[in-house]
Amino acid sequence: MLIRKESIIDYHHHKKFCWLKYLGIICATLLGSFLAFYFVADNTMNSFMSPCFAMKHMNKFDKIVMNDFDRMEKDFNKMDKNTRFFRHHSAVEFIKTPESYKFIVDLTPFQGNTDAVNVEVKDSLITISGEANSNKNNIETFTKMSQTYSLSKNAKVDKLSKKKVDNKYIITIPIED
Repeated sequence: MLIRKESIIDYHHHKKFCWLKYLGIICATLLGSFLAFYFVADNTMNSFMSPCFAMKHMNKFDKIVMNDFDRMEKDFNKMDKNTRFFRHHSAVEFIKTPESYKFIVDLTPFQGNTDAVNVEVKDSLITISGEANSNKNNIETFTKMSQTYSLSKNAKVDKLSKKKVDNKYIITIPIED
């Protein structure tokens, strides 16, 4: 059998062309995969960032946030009622009657000690302040409060009276017409 020189050259040429063809197919497949992934990822991100998507799903987001707040509120309500964690408690209650101003100070944070509460009157302002330290079960707490109220001109500050009733400190300033 005689093999012609031209057929050997064709075989080598075909072999080189075959590898080039496979390399082209692999590159085209990788490029197509990349473009398909890019297209899907780009469309997904654009839909997430659009205002229409946010408006469509706002109710879901609101429900999720409200459920979180409800769960936290239930957890806080389960806490010991004596714990004032994140709870506001006004130490001074203000009551105005036609005859007087009454300031009722809760002495609980001050262990019932009226000496821990200071009352200062200057011009038409009354400032009620107090400080106390306590140590229970090796837990030290420090309480400090200060509240200032504006009084009318017809308040008789010189007739100010103070008295302790149970765990309340009542400060009374008469009003005269």
